[in-house]
Amino acid sequence: MLSVVAVVVGLGMIVFFHELGHFLVSKAVGLSVERFSIGFPPFIFRKKTGETEYCIGSIPLGGYVKVDLGVGTENASPIIWWKRAMVVLAGPAMNLVLAAVLMFVVLSIVGTEVPVIDAVVGSTHMNGLETGDVILEVSGTPVENWSDLYKLVEQHNSGDFLVQRGSETLTVLFDLPIDSIPGFSPLIPTIVESSVGMPAYEAGIRSGDSIISVNTVPVIDFSELQREVSQFDGQFLEIVYSRSGSLDTAWVEPMNYQERSIIGVTALSETRTIKLPIGSAIIVSARASLDGARTFFTNLIQMVAKPAELIEMSGGPVFVAETLGQQATFGLSRFLETIAYFSLAIMGFNLLPLPILDGGQLLFILFEGIRGKPASKKVIQTAQQIGVMLLLLLFAAVIFKDIARVVTRVR
Repeated sequence: MLSVVAVVVGLGMIVFFHELGHFLVSKAVGLSVERFSIGFPPFIFRKKTGETEYCIGSIPLGGYVKVDLGVGTENASPIIWWKRAMVVLAGPAMNLVLAAVLMFVVLSIVGTEVPVIDAVVGSTHMNGLETGDVILEVSGTPVENWSDLYKLVEQHNSGDFLVQRGSETLTVLFDLPIDSIPGFSPLIPTIVESSVGMPAYEAGIRSGDSIISVNTVPVIDFSELQREVSQFDGQFLEIVYSRSGSLDTAWVEPMNYQERSIIGVTALSETRTIKLPIGSAIIVSARASLDGARTFFTNLIQMVAKPAELIEMSGGPVFVAETLGQQATFGLSRFLETIAYFSLAIMGFNLLPLPILDGGQLLFILFEGIRGKPASKKVIQTAQQIGVMLLLLLFAAVIFKDIARVVTRVR
Protein backbone atom coordinates (compact mmCIF):
# COMPACT_ATOMS: atom_id res chain seq x y z
CA MET A 1 0.00 0.00 0.00
CA LEU A 2 2.85 2.39 0.88
CA SER A 3 4.44 1.75 -2.52
CA VAL A 4 1.21 2.57 -4.37
CA VAL A 5 0.76 5.81 -2.45
CA ALA A 6 4.43 6.70 -3.02
CA VAL A 7 4.10 6.22 -6.78
CA VAL A 8 0.86 8.20 -7.06
CA VAL A 9 2.15 11.07 -4.92
CA GLY A 10 5.64 11.14 -6.43
CA LEU A 11 4.71 10.93 -10.11
CA GLY A 12 1.63 13.08 -9.60
CA MET A 13 3.67 15.86 -8.03
CA ILE A 14 6.29 15.83 -10.82
CA VAL A 15 3.73 15.81 -13.63
CA PHE A 16 1.47 18.40 -11.99
CA PHE A 17 4.24 20.95 -11.50
CA HIS A 18 5.60 20.42 -15.02
CA GLU A 19 2.21 20.97 -16.66
CA LEU A 20 1.37 23.80 -14.27
CA GLY A 21 4.41 25.67 -15.58
CA HIS A 22 3.19 25.38 -19.17
CA PHE A 23 -0.35 26.32 -18.11
CA LEU A 24 0.46 29.43 -16.08
CA VAL A 25 2.83 30.93 -18.63
CA SER A 26 0.42 30.15 -21.49
CA LYS A 27 -2.26 32.12 -19.68
CA ALA A 28 0.19 34.90 -18.87
CA VAL A 29 1.26 35.46 -22.50
CA GLY A 30 -2.27 35.25 -23.87
CA LEU A 31 -2.34 31.75 -25.36
CA SER A 32 -5.60 29.83 -25.17
CA VAL A 33 -5.37 26.58 -23.18
CA GLU A 34 -7.86 24.01 -24.40
CA ARG A 35 -7.06 21.24 -21.90
CA PHE A 36 -5.02 20.71 -18.72
CA SER A 37 -4.62 17.00 -18.06
CA ILE A 38 -2.85 14.98 -15.39
CA GLY A 39 -2.60 11.44 -16.73
CA PHE A 40 -3.76 10.15 -20.10
CA PRO A 41 -7.20 8.93 -21.33
CA PRO A 42 -9.54 7.32 -20.53
CA PHE A 43 -10.43 10.14 -18.16
CA ILE A 44 -11.84 9.55 -14.70
CA PHE A 45 -12.53 13.25 -14.11
CA ARG A 46 -13.40 16.05 -16.56
CA LYS A 47 -14.62 19.57 -15.82
CA LYS A 48 -14.63 22.60 -18.10
CA THR A 49 -14.16 26.02 -16.56
CA GLY A 50 -14.03 28.92 -18.95
CA GLU A 51 -12.03 28.00 -22.05
CA THR A 52 -10.10 25.17 -20.35
CA GLU A 53 -11.11 21.58 -19.68
CA TYR A 54 -9.43 20.12 -16.59
CA CYS A 55 -8.92 16.35 -16.65
CA ILE A 56 -7.48 13.48 -14.64
CA GLY A 57 -6.59 10.42 -16.71
CA SER A 58 -6.58 6.80 -15.61
CA ILE A 59 -3.09 6.19 -17.04
CA PRO A 60 -0.74 8.01 -14.62
CA LEU A 61 2.33 8.08 -16.88
CA GLY A 62 2.41 11.79 -17.63
CA GLY A 63 0.17 14.67 -18.56
CA TYR A 64 -0.19 17.49 -21.03
CA VAL A 65 -1.41 21.01 -21.61
CA LYS A 66 -3.17 21.37 -24.96
CA VAL A 67 -2.14 24.76 -26.31
CA ASP A 68 -1.41 26.01 -29.84
CA LEU A 69 2.25 27.07 -29.97
CA GLY A 70 2.16 27.69 -33.70
CA VAL A 71 4.50 24.76 -34.39
CA GLY A 72 3.45 22.61 -37.33
CA THR A 73 1.81 25.39 -39.30
CA GLU A 74 3.32 27.68 -41.91
CA ASN A 75 1.32 30.62 -40.62
CA ALA A 76 3.06 32.67 -37.96
CA SER A 77 1.37 32.73 -34.56
CA PRO A 78 -0.03 36.08 -33.39
CA ILE A 79 1.92 35.58 -30.16
CA ILE A 80 5.55 36.67 -30.54
CA TRP A 81 8.03 33.77 -30.71
CA TRP A 82 9.92 34.50 -27.49
CA LYS A 83 6.71 34.40 -25.46
CA ARG A 84 5.92 30.96 -26.89
CA ALA A 85 9.48 29.90 -26.09
CA MET A 86 8.79 30.91 -22.48
CA VAL A 87 5.74 28.63 -22.47
CA VAL A 88 7.87 25.69 -23.63
CA LEU A 89 10.62 26.34 -21.08
CA ALA A 90 8.16 26.86 -18.22
CA GLY A 91 7.47 23.11 -17.79
CA PRO A 92 11.12 22.04 -17.34
CA ALA A 93 11.76 25.19 -15.28
CA MET A 94 9.01 24.18 -12.85
CA ASN A 95 10.65 20.76 -12.47
CA LEU A 96 13.84 22.57 -11.44
CA VAL A 97 11.87 24.72 -9.01
CA LEU A 98 10.11 21.65 -7.59
CA ALA A 99 13.47 19.95 -6.98
CA ALA A 100 14.77 23.03 -5.17
CA VAL A 101 11.60 23.36 -3.06
CA LEU A 102 11.69 19.69 -2.05
CA MET A 103 15.36 19.94 -1.12
CA PHE A 104 14.59 23.05 0.95
CA VAL A 105 11.81 21.18 2.78
CA VAL A 106 14.18 18.31 3.51
CA LEU A 107 17.05 20.52 4.65
CA SER A 108 15.11 22.98 6.81
CA ILE A 109 11.86 21.30 7.90
CA VAL A 110 11.97 17.49 7.71
CA GLY A 111 15.71 17.18 8.25
CA THR A 112 18.22 15.22 6.23
CA GLU A 113 19.96 12.05 7.33
CA VAL A 114 23.76 12.21 7.47
CA PRO A 115 25.95 9.18 8.28
CA VAL A 116 27.62 8.90 11.66
CA ILE A 117 30.98 7.18 11.13
CA ASP A 118 32.96 5.91 14.11
CA ALA A 119 36.51 7.13 14.65
CA VAL A 120 37.99 3.71 13.85
CA VAL A 121 41.06 3.32 11.65
CA GLY A 122 40.54 1.64 8.29
CA SER A 123 43.25 2.01 5.68
CA THR A 124 46.11 4.12 7.03
CA HIS A 125 49.07 6.01 5.59
CA MET A 126 50.43 7.12 8.95
CA ASN A 127 53.04 5.35 11.04
CA GLY A 128 51.88 4.18 14.47
CA LEU A 129 48.28 3.41 13.54
CA GLU A 130 46.80 0.03 12.66
CA THR A 131 43.50 -1.02 11.13
CA GLY A 132 40.88 -1.37 13.86
CA ASP A 133 42.43 1.21 16.22
CA VAL A 134 39.78 3.33 17.95
CA ILE A 135 40.64 7.01 18.33
CA LEU A 136 39.48 8.25 21.72
CA GLU A 137 41.03 11.72 21.85
CA VAL A 138 42.82 14.22 19.64
CA SER A 139 45.39 16.21 21.62
CA GLY A 140 43.38 15.75 24.80
CA THR A 141 39.96 16.52 23.28
CA PRO A 142 37.52 13.56 23.30
CA VAL A 143 35.98 12.54 19.98
CA GLU A 144 32.78 10.62 19.40
CA ASN A 145 32.93 10.08 15.65
CA TRP A 146 34.92 10.61 12.46
CA SER A 147 33.48 14.09 11.91
CA ASP A 148 34.71 15.30 15.31
CA LEU A 149 38.14 13.83 14.66
CA TYR A 150 38.49 15.32 11.19
CA LYS A 151 37.55 18.83 12.33
CA LEU A 152 40.09 18.73 15.16
CA VAL A 153 42.94 17.50 12.96
CA GLU A 154 41.98 20.02 10.28
CA GLN A 155 42.31 22.82 12.85
CA HIS A 156 45.63 21.51 14.22
CA ASN A 157 47.46 19.11 11.92
CA SER A 158 50.01 18.14 14.56
CA GLY A 159 49.46 16.66 18.01
CA ASP A 160 48.64 13.21 19.33
CA PHE A 161 45.93 10.56 19.19
CA LEU A 162 44.84 8.62 22.26
CA VAL A 163 44.26 5.16 20.78
CA GLN A 164 42.43 2.06 22.03
CA ARG A 165 44.01 -1.08 20.52
CA GLY A 166 42.40 -4.17 21.95
CA SER A 167 42.85 -3.92 25.73
CA GLU A 168 45.75 -1.51 25.34
CA THR A 169 45.64 2.30 25.40
CA LEU A 170 48.49 4.18 23.77
CA THR A 171 49.46 7.60 22.44
CA VAL A 172 50.41 8.12 18.80
CA LEU A 173 52.02 11.40 17.71
CA PHE A 174 51.08 12.93 14.35
CA ASP A 175 52.45 15.78 12.23
CA LEU A 176 50.65 15.73 8.88
CA PRO A 177 50.76 17.85 5.73
CA ILE A 178 47.41 19.49 5.08
CA ASP A 179 46.65 17.17 2.16
CA SER A 180 47.16 14.05 4.29
CA ILE A 181 44.91 14.74 7.27
CA PRO A 182 43.81 12.94 9.34
CA GLY A 183 46.31 10.23 8.42
CA PHE A 184 43.86 7.42 7.70
CA SER A 185 40.48 6.52 6.23
CA PRO A 186 37.71 5.44 8.61
CA LEU A 187 36.78 1.79 8.94
CA ILE A 188 33.32 1.58 7.34
CA PRO A 189 31.65 -1.84 7.71
CA THR A 190 30.52 -3.63 4.58
CA ILE A 191 26.84 -3.44 5.52
CA VAL A 192 25.30 -2.14 2.31
CA GLU A 193 22.29 -0.41 0.90
CA SER A 194 21.35 -1.67 -2.58
CA SER A 195 19.27 0.23 -5.11
CA VAL A 196 16.52 -1.08 -7.39
CA GLY A 197 17.78 -1.68 -10.91
CA MET A 198 21.45 -1.92 -9.97
CA PRO A 199 23.46 -5.17 -10.37
CA ALA A 200 23.71 -6.04 -6.68
CA TYR A 201 19.96 -5.67 -6.07
CA GLU A 202 19.02 -7.64 -9.16
CA ALA A 203 21.40 -10.44 -8.07
CA GLY A 204 19.61 -10.75 -4.72
CA ILE A 205 21.60 -8.48 -2.39
CA ARG A 206 19.32 -6.29 -0.26
CA SER A 207 19.77 -3.31 2.03
CA GLY A 208 21.15 -4.45 5.39
CA ASP A 209 23.16 -7.37 3.98
CA SER A 210 26.79 -7.56 5.07
CA ILE A 211 29.35 -8.38 2.39
CA ILE A 212 31.83 -11.03 3.60
CA SER A 213 34.01 -11.67 0.56
CA VAL A 214 34.41 -10.80 -3.12
CA ASN A 215 35.80 -13.57 -5.34
CA THR A 216 37.00 -15.37 -2.18
CA VAL A 217 38.87 -12.25 -0.97
CA PRO A 218 37.64 -11.32 2.54
CA VAL A 219 36.50 -7.70 2.93
CA ILE A 220 35.96 -5.99 6.27
CA ASP A 221 36.03 -2.38 5.09
CA PHE A 222 33.78 -0.74 2.48
CA SER A 223 36.86 0.68 0.73
CA GLU A 224 38.13 -2.89 0.28
CA LEU A 225 34.80 -3.86 -1.27
CA GLN A 226 35.03 -0.92 -3.68
CA ARG A 227 38.61 -1.83 -4.60
CA GLU A 228 37.78 -5.46 -5.40
CA VAL A 229 34.80 -4.45 -7.55
CA SER A 230 36.64 -1.71 -9.44
CA GLN A 231 39.60 -3.98 -10.23
CA PHE A 232 37.45 -6.83 -11.54
CA ASP A 233 37.58 -7.39 -15.30
CA GLY A 234 35.56 -10.61 -15.70
CA GLN A 235 31.83 -11.18 -16.14
CA PHE A 236 30.48 -12.25 -12.73
CA LEU A 237 31.62 -11.44 -9.21
CA GLU A 238 31.15 -14.11 -6.57
CA ILE A 239 29.92 -12.18 -3.54
CA VAL A 240 29.34 -13.92 -0.24
CA TYR A 241 27.05 -11.99 2.07
CA SER A 242 25.38 -12.42 5.44
CA ARG A 243 21.70 -11.81 6.13
CA SER A 244 20.14 -12.42 9.54
CA GLY A 245 23.10 -14.62 10.53
CA SER A 246 22.95 -16.83 7.43
CA LEU A 247 25.50 -16.84 4.61
CA ASP A 248 24.53 -16.82 0.95
CA THR A 249 26.24 -16.24 -2.40
CA ALA A 250 25.26 -13.84 -5.17
CA TRP A 251 26.68 -13.84 -8.67
CA VAL A 252 26.79 -10.18 -9.66
CA GLU A 253 27.52 -8.88 -13.14
CA PRO A 254 29.06 -5.40 -12.64
CA MET A 255 28.05 -2.58 -14.94
CA ASN A 256 30.44 -0.15 -16.54
CA TYR A 257 29.87 3.45 -15.56
CA GLN A 258 32.28 6.16 -16.70
CA GLU A 259 35.08 3.65 -17.29
CA ARG A 260 34.76 1.85 -13.96
CA SER A 261 32.91 -1.20 -12.69
CA ILE A 262 30.13 -0.69 -10.16
CA ILE A 263 27.53 -2.95 -8.55
CA GLY A 264 25.30 -0.21 -7.13
CA VAL A 265 25.75 -0.37 -3.36
CA THR A 266 26.52 2.26 -0.76
CA ALA A 267 27.60 1.87 2.84
CA LEU A 268 24.67 1.65 5.26
CA SER A 269 25.62 3.27 8.53
CA GLU A 270 24.02 4.85 11.55
CA THR A 271 22.64 8.29 10.76
CA ARG A 272 21.58 11.43 12.55
CA THR A 273 19.08 14.05 11.45
CA ILE A 274 20.27 17.59 10.85
CA LYS A 275 18.35 20.72 9.90
CA LEU A 276 19.83 23.86 8.38
CA PRO A 277 18.80 27.45 9.12
CA ILE A 278 16.32 28.77 6.56
CA GLY A 279 18.85 31.05 4.87
CA SER A 280 21.44 28.30 4.50
CA ALA A 281 18.78 25.83 3.35
CA ILE A 282 17.69 28.19 0.55
CA ILE A 283 21.25 28.55 -0.72
CA VAL A 284 22.13 24.86 -0.41
CA SER A 285 18.90 23.62 -2.02
CA ALA A 286 19.19 26.03 -4.96
CA ARG A 287 22.84 25.08 -5.49
CA ALA A 288 22.08 21.36 -5.18
CA SER A 289 19.31 21.58 -7.78
CA LEU A 290 21.48 23.47 -10.27
CA ASP A 291 24.38 21.07 -9.66
CA GLY A 292 22.02 18.13 -10.12
CA ALA A 293 20.77 19.53 -13.45
CA ARG A 294 24.32 20.17 -14.64
CA THR A 295 25.43 16.68 -13.63
CA PHE A 296 22.45 15.14 -15.45
CA PHE A 297 23.30 16.89 -18.71
CA THR A 298 27.03 16.20 -18.35
CA ASN A 299 26.41 12.49 -17.83
CA LEU A 300 23.86 12.42 -20.64
CA ILE A 301 26.31 13.99 -23.10
CA GLN A 302 29.00 11.52 -22.08
CA MET A 303 26.66 8.56 -22.50
CA VAL A 304 25.15 9.63 -25.84
CA ALA A 305 28.34 8.33 -27.46
CA LYS A 306 27.72 5.00 -25.69
CA PRO A 307 24.10 3.97 -26.38
CA ALA A 308 24.47 0.64 -24.54
CA GLU A 309 25.59 2.42 -21.37
CA LEU A 310 22.79 4.98 -21.80
CA ILE A 311 20.19 2.21 -21.92
CA GLU A 312 21.83 0.42 -18.98
CA MET A 313 21.60 3.53 -16.81
CA SER A 314 18.01 4.34 -17.87
CA GLY A 315 14.85 3.18 -16.19
CA GLY A 316 11.26 2.89 -17.33
CA PRO A 317 7.94 3.13 -15.48
CA VAL A 318 8.58 -0.04 -13.48
CA PHE A 319 11.98 1.21 -12.33
CA VAL A 320 10.56 4.60 -11.31
CA ALA A 321 7.67 3.00 -9.43
CA GLU A 322 9.92 0.50 -7.62
CA THR A 323 12.44 3.17 -6.68
CA LEU A 324 9.79 5.53 -5.28
CA GLY A 325 8.29 2.66 -3.29
CA GLN A 326 11.67 1.55 -1.95
CA GLN A 327 12.79 5.03 -0.94
CA ALA A 328 9.49 5.72 0.81
CA THR A 329 10.30 2.88 3.22
CA PHE A 330 13.44 4.78 4.29
CA GLY A 331 11.47 7.78 5.50
CA LEU A 332 10.05 11.09 4.30
CA SER A 333 13.37 12.82 3.68
CA ARG A 334 14.65 10.06 1.39
CA PHE A 335 11.30 9.94 -0.44
CA LEU A 336 11.30 13.70 -1.07
CA GLU A 337 14.94 13.61 -2.20
CA THR A 338 14.04 10.87 -4.68
CA ILE A 339 11.14 12.90 -6.09
CA ALA A 340 13.56 15.83 -6.47
CA TYR A 341 15.99 13.60 -8.37
CA PHE A 342 13.30 12.31 -10.74
CA SER A 343 11.99 15.86 -11.22
CA LEU A 344 15.44 16.89 -12.47
CA ALA A 345 15.54 13.82 -14.71
CA ILE A 346 12.14 14.71 -16.21
CA MET A 347 13.37 18.27 -16.76
CA GLY A 348 16.44 17.01 -18.61
CA PHE A 349 14.52 14.45 -20.64
CA ASN A 350 11.96 17.01 -21.80
CA LEU A 351 14.72 19.36 -22.97
CA LEU A 352 16.15 16.78 -25.37
CA PRO A 353 16.03 18.22 -28.92
CA LEU A 354 13.39 15.79 -30.19
CA PRO A 355 10.42 17.38 -32.00
CA ILE A 356 7.63 15.99 -29.82
CA LEU A 357 9.40 17.01 -26.59
CA ASP A 358 9.75 20.50 -25.14
CA GLY A 359 13.32 20.72 -26.42
CA GLY A 360 12.23 20.02 -30.00
CA GLN A 361 9.35 22.51 -29.78
CA LEU A 362 11.82 25.09 -28.50
CA LEU A 363 14.16 24.52 -31.45
CA PHE A 364 11.37 25.14 -33.95
CA ILE A 365 10.30 28.32 -32.17
CA LEU A 366 13.88 29.60 -31.96
CA PHE A 367 14.32 28.80 -35.65
CA GLU A 368 11.20 30.86 -36.37
CA GLY A 369 12.54 33.75 -34.31
CA ILE A 370 15.88 33.76 -36.16
CA ARG A 371 14.40 33.18 -39.63
CA GLY A 372 11.43 35.46 -39.21
CA LYS A 373 8.88 32.84 -40.25
CA PRO A 374 8.02 29.25 -39.23
CA ALA A 375 9.69 26.20 -40.74
CA SER A 376 7.71 24.56 -43.52
CA LYS A 377 4.98 22.12 -42.56
CA LYS A 378 6.78 19.33 -44.45
CA VAL A 379 10.04 19.89 -42.54
CA ILE A 380 8.21 19.88 -39.21
CA GLN A 381 6.21 16.75 -40.03
CA THR A 382 9.34 14.88 -41.15
CA ALA A 383 11.22 15.94 -38.02
CA GLN A 384 8.30 14.89 -35.82
CA GLN A 385 8.12 11.47 -37.49
CA ILE A 386 11.84 10.93 -36.90
CA GLY A 387 11.48 12.13 -33.33
CA VAL A 388 8.56 9.78 -32.66
CA MET A 389 10.54 6.88 -34.12
CA LEU A 390 13.59 7.62 -31.96
CA LEU A 391 11.45 7.96 -28.83
CA LEU A 392 9.60 4.72 -29.57
CA LEU A 393 12.93 2.92 -29.99
CA LEU A 394 14.18 4.38 -26.72
CA PHE A 395 10.97 3.52 -24.86
CA ALA A 396 10.97 0.00 -26.31
CA ALA A 397 14.57 -0.57 -25.19
CA VAL A 398 13.93 0.84 -21.70
CA ILE A 399 10.67 -1.05 -21.17
CA PHE A 400 12.27 -4.27 -22.42
CA LYS A 401 15.07 -3.70 -19.92
CA ASP A 402 12.48 -3.06 -17.18
CA ILE A 403 10.66 -6.30 -17.92
CA ALA A 404 13.83 -8.36 -18.36
CA ARG A 405 15.19 -7.04 -15.08
CA VAL A 406 12.07 -8.00 -13.14
CA VAL A 407 11.77 -11.44 -14.82
CA THR A 408 15.43 -12.39 -14.23
CA ARG A 409 15.76 -10.84 -10.77
CA VAL A 410 17.07 -13.02 -7.95
CA ARG A 411 14.66 -12.60 -5.05
